Amino acid sequence: MKIKIGVAGCGALGSIVAKALQEGIEGYDFVGVSDLAAPDFGVPNMNFTNLAETCDLVVEALPPAIVPELAQEVLSRDKDIMMLSACALLLSPEILDIARTSKGRIMMSSGAIAGLDAISALNCAEIDSATIATTKPPKGLKGAPHIVSENIDLEAIDEATLIFRGNALEAAKAFPANVNVAATLSFTGIGPKRTQVEVWADPTIQGNRHDIVVIGGTSTIRTSVENVPDPTNPKSSMLAGYSVVAALKKRTGKIVVL
Repeated sequence: MKIKIGVAGCGALGSIVAKALQEGIEGYDFVGVSDLAAPDFGVPNMNFTNLAETCDLVVEALPPAIVPELAQEVLSRDKDIMMLSACALLLSPEILDIARTSKGRIMMSSGAIAGLDAISALNCAEIDSATIATTKPPKGLKGAPHIVSENIDLEAIDEATLIFRGNALEAAKAFPANVNVAATLSFTGIGPKRTQVEVWADPTIQGNRHDIVVIGGTSTIRTSVENVPDPTNPKSSMLAGYSVVAALKKRTGKIVVL
């Protein structure tokens, strides 16, 4: 039996997922989207309630502030939700409270970073420290709460500049649209309070770069990924959308590399 799936939020990343589902992913029946401004993907455009009632699995690609409303609708019906906005779990911990009493699950894809499989394995032994440094062109950080509150003039930055250092929970509050990768790393490893985050602005960089160093008793894991920003949303890397497509294929594939 095919999994009935829908997509909530059809902006830059959600549209990547919706298009892949429209073209067909084995094992899934694409039944709807929820986004008033969504392109026509050949399926009904529903509100959150109807989408949650119709689907077995909902892919979330929303602004973090809206995610709790969707999560409530999905998880209260014992359905699964695959989240792109990992920061929302740090900003709205009530989502986890709902999940604990639900038969549904919260899933996260790897997003715009690499190496989470190795980090997950190392976490089964011991992780001593986890750090991620995210570097973006200044325009990709425009409007973030930390930029506004600190009155940072992004246009005046002419070289690579460290503009934030803190743990993943602090980073989520400071850059809710920019550090979903840090939140995902924190859930994979040693948690948001122990995962350290740096945010850099660099006018010379062409993409969004994420450098991760995780150190444990048996291994040191280093990864670096530089992604092409989505042309319609420089805050997001297109790889994050494709990571959801890959995760969906893993759920139904006959040969699966975990």
